Amino acid sequence: MAETHFFYILAIIIHPFLALKRTHFLISILIFCNSFIARSQVVNVDLFNADNGLPQTNINTIIQDSTGFLWIGTQDGLCRYDGYQFVIFTNNPIDSSSLSNNFIYSIADDNKGYLWIGTRYGLSRFDKNTGKFKNYYSSGNNLNSLSSNAVFKVFVDRQGLVWVKTMEALHLYSPAKDHFVRYPHFNDVFNIPSEIVANQIYEDSQARIWIGTKDGLMFFDKTLGVFKRYFTDPNNPNSIISNRVTSIFEDSNGLLWIGTDLGLCRFDFKTQKFYSVANYSHKNITLKGSVIEFIGEDKDKFLWIGTDKGFYKFFQNGELEIVDNLIYNNQRITPVHVSAIFRDKSNVLWIGTQIGLIKWNPFGARFNGYGKDITGNALFSNNIVSSIFEDNGVVWIGTWGSGLHLFNPAIGSTIKSFKAGMVGGLNNDFVHSIYKTSNDEILVGTRNGLFLYNSNRSAFVDYFDFKGKYSGEIFNNNRIYSIDEDSAGNLWIATRSGLHAVFSNKIRSFYSRRRDSLSISGNEVYDVMVDSRGYIWAGTNNGLSVISPDLSSVTVFQRPAQYTGKELISNEILCLHEDQNGFIWVGTTSGLHKYNRQSNRFKLYTDLQNLPNKVINAIEEDDQGRLWISTNKGLVVLNPITDLVRSYTTSDGLLSNEFNIGASFKSDKGDMFFGSILGYNSFNPDSIPINTTVPNVCITRIEIIGSQGVDVIYPNSIDKIKVPQDFKTLTIEFSALDFNHPEKNLYRYQMSGMDDKWMEVGHKNSATFTNLDEGTYFFKVMGANSDQIWCADPTVLKIQISVPLWRSRVALIIYGTLVFVLLLSWFYYRNKNLKKINKLLNEREFVLVELEKQKEELMYKNKNITDSINYAKRIQDAILPPINSFKTYLPDSFILFMPKDIVSGDFYWINETKNKTFVAVVDCTGHGVPGAFMSIIGIELLRNITNIEGVDDAAEILNRLSISIHETFSAGVLLSEGGIKVKDGMDVAFCVIDKEYNILQFSGAFSNLYLLRDGKIIEVKGDRYSVGMASDTGHLLFSSHYIPIQPNDMLYIFTDGYVDQFGGPDSKKFKFRRFRHLLLNIHKLPLDQQRKLLYDSMMEWKGDNEQVDDILIIGIRPDLSCMF
Repeated sequence: MAETHFFYILAIIIHPFLALKRTHFLISILIFCNSFIARSQVVNVDLFNADNGLPQTNINTIIQDSTGFLWIGTQDGLCRYDGYQFVIFTNNPIDSSSLSNNFIYSIADDNKGYLWIGTRYGLSRFDKNTGKFKNYYSSGNNLNSLSSNAVFKVFVDRQGLVWVKTMEALHLYSPAKDHFVRYPHFNDVFNIPSEIVANQIYEDSQARIWIGTKDGLMFFDKTLGVFKRYFTDPNNPNSIISNRVTSIFEDSNGLLWIGTDLGLCRFDFKTQKFYSVANYSHKNITLKGSVIEFIGEDKDKFLWIGTDKGFYKFFQNGELEIVDNLIYNNQRITPVHVSAIFRDKSNVLWIGTQIGLIKWNPFGARFNGYGKDITGNALFSNNIVSSIFEDNGVVWIGTWGSGLHLFNPAIGSTIKSFKAGMVGGLNNDFVHSIYKTSNDEILVGTRNGLFLYNSNRSAFVDYFDFKGKYSGEIFNNNRIYSIDEDSAGNLWIATRSGLHAVFSNKIRSFYSRRRDSLSISGNEVYDVMVDSRGYIWAGTNNGLSVISPDLSSVTVFQRPAQYTGKELISNEILCLHEDQNGFIWVGTTSGLHKYNRQSNRFKLYTDLQNLPNKVINAIEEDDQGRLWISTNKGLVVLNPITDLVRSYTTSDGLLSNEFNIGASFKSDKGDMFFGSILGYNSFNPDSIPINTTVPNVCITRIEIIGSQGVDVIYPNSIDKIKVPQDFKTLTIEFSALDFNHPEKNLYRYQMSGMDDKWMEVGHKNSATFTNLDEGTYFFKVMGANSDQIWCADPTVLKIQISVPLWRSRVALIIYGTLVFVLLLSWFYYRNKNLKKINKLLNEREFVLVELEKQKEELMYKNKNITDSINYAKRIQDAILPPINSFKTYLPDSFILFMPKDIVSGDFYWINETKNKTFVAVVDCTGHGVPGAFMSIIGIELLRNITNIEGVDDAAEILNRLSISIHETFSAGVLLSEGGIKVKDGMDVAFCVIDKEYNILQFSGAFSNLYLLRDGKIIEVKGDRYSVGMASDTGHLLFSSHYIPIQPNDMLYIFTDGYVDQFGGPDSKKFKFRRFRHLLLNIHKLPLDQQRKLLYDSMMEWKGDNEQVDDILIIGIRPDLSCMF
């Protein structure tokens, strides 16, 4: 770049700082000259698109409303985001209260609870209380409507005024009249707008309104209602660089930045001059020719510029940084068209692009991670860090099979590596422990020996060979897990095969052996620790062992067969730590323990206490007494005083969520180091950034499942709901509107009116209730962000469970009034009745005498009636076919006949002519005496039809029976008191068994036939009208069913008394379903046994209930052998 060009751009940038003091000015120059370079940044982000909730990937605008919800305008709908899900609002052509159009240009939130949405066709106002939209459109020549329907920008100024921008005018909304005041501006009709949206509204710090158009920058004078236009003048180098103004922004220093379709410029209001920075280029980074879609500023006062070629970070000193290396799911996102940038209340940066919504978390990198170099290659061979140690700024990295690496994080590279086979190296590449003794000797434990680092030669030597006192062959081919040192300088070494104490003159070993008083719990010792009292703690594969300081005794802790909660949860002990208060912390494969020596109890921490994983790999304590714990699912910090747990994962900057056993270290400066399967992370606990934003908790969704189905409510600003009394399930979803790590936000809730206890639900953001009684409840919920910063006050939702009308307040008033009236009436009539008592007493004796006479008369009449009924029974029994006669015709059959009264309205009938047998089961209208008379008439009519008239067709028999009954009861003799004809009839199941052709002919009048064949029930249905019932057009005719009879067929015909009987535990009807099931179970049994089971089943079912109807069932198993 030419030198003059460089200083020209420099002058543009530093011009606003000329008023600074000379010293500050010089510093600004030096900073600028040393930092005006371009840097490429690797940033881990989240991406939301159509695959995870958005209706479409093109994001046009982003805002956060006063409540805290994030609103996103796409090209296919409006979205509300609560940290967990997107709620989508779209246009419904048949619903005028829906969104006007799905293509969203702009969104604004006013101070009255309304959301304003500018769309491709119309302006929508969303009422958060009702969830409804009110739409505004252009209306011809009406100057109080919109000038056109394409609304490109909606803006709410500091006074709460709503401004609306169309292509040709600015509009001010009048809430009093619910219309718009129109302010037309210069509009070149020959300047045809392109796809670039050049319509902006911006209010600067002086409350001045600036308008971006396709024809230049406009300054709007609110007092006069006129515009001043700034446009491109080829003859004026200080004019705006392009007329298409796409974005406007004033930074915290009061500088007004103008984005156009040709790049970026800055406007000086005092001098009325524009300064272009669009043509600056360095290392191929330039804004020249870029469409500046958006300009914003973060909390550190850096400008963020979204363009059609990507987005940039622009420093006030002139440095430009392109952000083109975004990483999502380990995949790089290529430079994208950035249309919107927004920083929410919790400082999360949201970037709207054509490939979706990008979330940039400012707290996403809380830890230093070392796993790959700038080229993407692994720093430590396979990067599986099995042990770690720091000394004088150099990090010692022991790996799983790739040797030892001395790494300098300051320069980001390995100083030296030691591998098996090299001179001065180790004899094994599996490095499991690194330890610095009190004599400043650095020891390294491998799978094949203990080695001492010789700093003079920068090489390793065998520890025991170097000491030259005795052999250390016990450590050959023996993995060394851990090393510690007691107060006497003796080394304690935990290995795969035993625990070993290295004294000045010998090695003493401890093993798990029977009949050894100093036996430890297991031979594979994962960790060894010498506590502040001199006790040696050994965590093994079979429990925890504690050796006394004088080595005279060993105490073993193991999980008992019956775990009570006071002992170890697991016998596999992976790590040990003594905190500054003397408590022993034990990490196992099933959770973390805190051991109290005084109570001799182990307190357990697991996933129930919000630990992300039960496998505890390593424990370190920071200077504040907090414990940092590595697991297989992230890093955890535990406050041992409050028991509060905070988890960190890869979303917080960890290289991996899976850490390795014993791979941890705390330096003298308090820095922490943890080794994982992808490298290591380091950090200072006191320097981890904390999100101190207090979240606002909102009710986001309410689901009511009731008898009418599922009703879903998105409350928005609603603080009370009514729930129907017959609801089954009420589910309330809520969100702490802090979007840093919403999946880590914490919640607690209370349902006042049901239970005043606060329920701690961890990360769960919903509560479900059932069986709530009628009344008023107050659901209260509190939330904390991912750093456990809790909101001060709960969010309250009033829930009114509707009271039935008969228990409502109005009903209670009516009840009270009625009771009062009844009491008054009672007192009145009581006095009146007292007066009548004497008269009644006088008349009583006479009445008693009369009653006694009536009693005797009734007893006499009752006896006569009973005798008559008994005689009628004898007549009915004489008419009915005897059982023996029935068996003569159908030997393999049974009859279950259970009249309700002395005489029955149900009857059975059998007859035989030639080769045909007629069988009928009949249910007459009513039961008792009327039914008995009907049965006598029916038997006589059937005998005449079959014997005298010679009819043998089942349907024709019922037809003639129906006509005869109808004629009998239509003769004018059976009339009700009002002269209305009594409708009497019969329900009949009529069978004709043709023995010659083995054919069963069935005709039914409101009765069915059950045929059981091959273990299945075949239901043959009769006609749905009774015998004797004639229609207005004549007699109803019956139909016949012809069924070939097969061997082992079982036939059942019956009346409805059996299935209509009430009984059982719930006093319900027996019903056909139970009846069919019973028949399926008994139909293969002998007929007498079937009858007994049917009778016993009915008696058991009926119990103490009264029999409701006559019961009649006939079962027949046709005997084919006698039908030929």
